[in-house]
Amino acid sequence: MESKRFTQFGTFSVILLSLFFIFSIIMGLTVGSTDKSVKLIYIVLSLIVFISLLFFYKMVIEIDSTAISFKMGIGIIGKSFYISEIESCKPVKDSFLNGWGIHKIRNGWFYNVSGFNAIELTFKNTGKRIWIGTNKPDEITEFINGLINKTHNTDSNYTSLNKSNSKYKNTYLFLVVVLVIIALFTLYQYQPEKITLKENQFEISGEYGLPVNYSDIVVFDTISQMPGIEMRTNGFTLGKVSKGNFRLTNIGSAILFINYNVSPFVQVALKNGQVIYFNSKDRQSTIDIFDRIKSMKKQKQPSK
Repeated sequence: MESKRFTQFGTFSVILLSLFFIFSIIMGLTVGSTDKSVKLIYIVLSLIVFISLLFFYKMVIEIDSTAISFKMGIGIIGKSFYISEIESCKPVKDSFLNGWGIHKIRNGWFYNVSGFNAIELTFKNTGKRIWIGTNKPDEITEFINGLINKTHNTDSNYTSLNKSNSKYKNTYLFLVVVLVIIALFTLYQYQPEKITLKENQFEISGEYGLPVNYSDIVVFDTISQMPGIEMRTNGFTLGKVSKGNFRLTNIGSAILFINYNVSPFVQVALKNGQVIYFNSKDRQSTIDIFDRIKSMKKQKQPSK
């Protein structure tokens, strides 16, 4: 029996992912030429979005006398099922709230690239369900139901299908690893910077860290409210955390190591005009480090 092939272009997935891809590229180009950590985040994000675009730009369903299979995008994600394992097939309609892509449904999974129409495959003895998005649910349903009682399973086909499905697990694992790397890197950036006091200077660690000589400090004080950010020139921002180089209202260029949820903030102005703001993980830690730096600075002042 000749197989049938049904192809649906993922209009919604392509539009949405293309917009995300363009956004991540633009953000990567505007964070500053030396901002390696943030650039890396957007590079990886762009890569993930581009890979997702390859995975979800179309849905192909193929049916022959023994099996139904589907592949998404370039074909790395997909599954195959024997007709003899299927209890029933029926057209279903998805809700906008469920979205697109791959997500869990009751007793199974839903695979979709665009639109709201799909077929539901129910499997014998297990109650498992699979929803497969398609723009031709009625035609596919009629064809599958006509084959359900006419096919049988073979050991050779079972082995072949199992081998073809094994590669999908590696794809999922790769995506999980990439997402974990991004999450860990973002978590690292979110942590407060370590401040180390030395004999003649204190050092702020991290991607944007720098040493500050006590003798170069002309203003050293705490403030309860930060100036507003006008522009990020070479920095990292996530939620209430800002690190790196920014332009501030009424201040101009400044280097921030700030969590806006933790007050007070330490303001440092240097002889060369450089301005630095930082705080620690909590209020008391910020006050303690401020007092220690102030004491070290006072010790290094020349005697009158």
